[in-house]
Amino acid sequence: CEVCPPALVPLPATVCGHCGAPLSRSLSECRECRGRRLAFASARAAFLYEGPARRLVTSCKFRALRSLTAEMAVLAGGSFERAVAALGGPAAVDLVTCVPVHRDRDLERGFDQAALLGRRLAAAADLPFAPLLVRTRRGRRQSGLGAAERAANVRSAFTVDDTAADKVGTVSTVLVVDDVYTTGETLHACSAVLRHAGCEPHAFTFARAARAFHLPIASDR
Repeated sequence: CEVCPPALVPLPATVCGHCGAPLSRSLSECRECRGRRLAFASARAAFLYEGPARRLVTSCKFRALRSLTAEMAVLAGGSFERAVAALGGPAAVDLVTCVPVHRDRDLERGFDQAALLGRRLAAAADLPFAPLLVRTRRGRRQSGLGAAERAANVRSAFTVDDTAADKVGTVSTVLVVDDVYTTGETLHACSAVLRHAGCEPHAFTFARAARAFHLPIASDR
């Protein structure tokens, strides 16, 4: 609607050089990344995961409103293009892919929201898109789980899709799209598989959760 887009809160210009968390000052690594060996080389997001951004993600995911992925792609398009530019421009990104849902979840919902979002973002930026990964076990929903539970829930849950094995061997820089970055464990698990296959994975999400130790968000708006 006309009311919600202006209420979306973009990520600030100053973010962690690795995970993309909002920061009050320029740092190559934030407190959240310290001591973690995240498999993706960088992560960026369009909006903070609050207000309309949260409602868009949850409505799409849990109310099966497939059409919202088109609106999300338009809203996040500028941030996605800037993320691509930061990697060296379209010529430097070989492929856009996505975090896959388990087949059972896909059948329940009728679509894979990350795949639709990634495909639309890639098309708008004139980049190739292909699903490279599959989820081998369903696991629990990540929402509502703590950081340790999230890590355990996605550990060894992804692998390269057999139909994409040849393609993985021909690409270097891969941009992995998902709807939301909460703790980064899902993107880390997917990126670890791609890195093992010889790719350099980067991540982009429509929204990103910000915790209390990142930045006093309200005072910076």
